[in-house]
Amino acid sequence: MKSKSLFFISFIIMIIVLILMGINFYVFPFSDMAVRGIGIIILIDLFTLIFSMVRFINSRN
Repeated sequence: MKSKSLFFISFIIMIIVLILMGINFYVFPFSDMAVRGIGIIILIDLFTLIFSMVRFINSRN
């Protein structure tokens, strides 16, 4: 159950960060520090998303 909630929280964070990157690219450019911060969040969240997805799949089997 814990890996399932971690997966969904990580997935929601990824969607929010990708929306922010889309806003940065198409609508309003953010500052350099904001883009770097968003990039760091994406890297950490991508690792967490993959880790929780593997745990979720292994717990189902």
